[in-house]
Amino acid sequence: MENKSTLVQRADKVAFYKPKTGEKYFRMKGFTGLSISKNPKEYTRQYVDELFENTDVVGISAAMDFAFDQYKNNEVHEDLAGIIDNEIIGTDATREIVIVDFTEGDETKGFTARAREYSVIPNTEGGSLEAYTYEGTFRVKTANIKGLAKSEDDWETCTFEKATVEAGE
Repeated sequence: MENKSTLVQRADKVAFYKPKTGEKYFRMKGFTGLSISKNPKEYTRQYVDELFENTDVVGISAAMDFAFDQYKNNEVHEDLAGIIDNEIIGTDATREIVIVDFTEGDETKGFTARAREYSVIPNTEGGSLEAYTYEGTFRVKTANIKGLAKSEDDWETCTFEKATVEAGE
């Protein structure tokens, strides 16, 4: 049997946003950009008996640049615009985001997902003539947690359950 490669499309990995209050994560619709940078922290040194440098990754400081066209009656847009417009700072400007990977799992058991809390870092707003836009960066605040995401409304919202680790894993 032939093992044929299948292209993973951008829409196969979807982000869901949890406002400050509530348990559900809302699908991040209307975003024109949502790219993840890992920003590794490196430890580089050269040993006296070697002609080359040796590098290890000792940390990850993930960030997601975002851009969206603002829509009314969109829970995610209203929350983010509120943070940006009101210049909210500190822990009041942190939100949890779950990235659901629709290439791993199924509707009955759930799909593989990763959740973490981010600080909302505003950048610009109103930079387009066609729609009112916001841009900024979500910067890592907590560890990356693997789990399962499930939905009861055709993935308009989802819930996240942290994965359990068996002894010896």
